[in-house]
Amino acid sequence: MKKFLGIVVLGLLLSGCGPTNSVVWDMSTQDLSTYEQDANNQKAILEAQEYNKKNPKPKNEQPKVTEKPKNNQKKLKPKDLVPAASGTGFFVSMQGDIITNHHVIEGCDAIKVSYGGKEIKANTLAVDKMNDLAIIKSNINPKSVYSVANQDAGLLEDVIIAGYPLGKKVSAAIKTSKGSVTALAGYGDNYSEFQTDAALNQGNSGGPIMNQKGNVVGVAVANFGKKEGVESFNFGIKSSTLKTFASSNGLRFLPPNRREMSNQELGKLITNGTVYLECWMTVAKIRQLIAQENNRKAFFSEHQ
Repeated sequence: MKKFLGIVVLGLLLSGCGPTNSVVWDMSTQDLSTYEQDANNQKAILEAQEYNKKNPKPKNEQPKVTEKPKNNQKKLKPKDLVPAASGTGFFVSMQGDIITNHHVIEGCDAIKVSYGGKEIKANTLAVDKMNDLAIIKSNINPKSVYSVANQDAGLLEDVIIAGYPLGKKVSAAIKTSKGSVTALAGYGDNYSEFQTDAALNQGNSGGPIMNQKGNVVGVAVANFGKKEGVESFNFGIKSSTLKTFASSNGLRFLPPNRREMSNQELGKLITNGTVYLECWMTVAKIRQLIAQENNRKAFFSEHQ
């Protein structure tokens, strides 16, 4: 190619029709450089293609993410303090006095009350092991307070139960059930209790049983029926038993309401006056209590 270009340029010079010598040689040099550059580019492309054939690129795969182990919970030690079980309670004074069952707070190393989106510690003031009652106190000024009926509920009287059955496993919302008084004595002819067909489950323990006036006529206790295979076999501690216990410990209740409340009023009372209670224990104590045959606590499933 170089020889060809030289012959063409020489012919132009000899014919006298070409540009000056300097211009001709500059243009020839420029054309030659362009050609060499194109040739070099083509050579580089061929070499790159050949390299890619011999060294194929890896597939465009996403980076692998290491999965977290499924059992990544911290291994608990016997002395660790953890949430163990739950129950229900209800306010009976503006100073934060709460009524619940004795078995709900029995053995707890700490008792926490859920109210207004906060967990607040409570102290035990008094217990009645025989009748399964307890008074605890928290630093809470409740929005609503329950009054207690002067008379015990009568046979076939309609009642409402409020509480947190199954803890917060189903939901954190307060739950209610309706029924009637089906017997004026509890299990084993215990006349400090009455029987009701209103639904009760573990976690309801310690919750209020009220009439349409919003007066507490009983305190819910853990259901007996489902353990024995009998449906609608639930009990409440009578208001007269509750009043005797409270009076002996210097706690006075509000006077009972005389008129029936609307469902809206009852809903407000139930929402603002009923609390979720959580019992905290050491891991060692939880294992010990679960092993007991007559244990009545609603232990969380992870401890079972």
